[in-house]
Amino acid sequence: MVDKTVNATSTSMKINEPQVAVEISKEANKKILALVPQEWIERIPFFVRNHATTKTCARIAEQYPELYALASQPGDLPVEAREQVSKIVNGIFEAKMKKHNL
Repeated sequence: MVDKTVNATSTSMKINEPQVAVEISKEANKKILALVPQEWIERIPFFVRNHATTKTCARIAEQYPELYALASQPGDLPVEAREQVSKIVNGIFEAKMKKHNL
């Protein structure tokens, strides 16, 4: 007989991490992407640029929901939040650019 139980450690989702549903906002994405140097975005091939930018914003929304919520609000980002988001998004883009030799 074959054992069909699922081993909890074999799944990719970690049990202790809370799953927070964050609504993706075009306004927040624009604010976040405005913090990335335009030359970096232009170096991404046009046929994957939209995917790369939207997935990066979705990643920020998932990992930093409180900062993404601030970006979703009308008006400019507060200075402290802008610095944090800038550091996060530029770190992600820098790593991806290095990985893909862009």
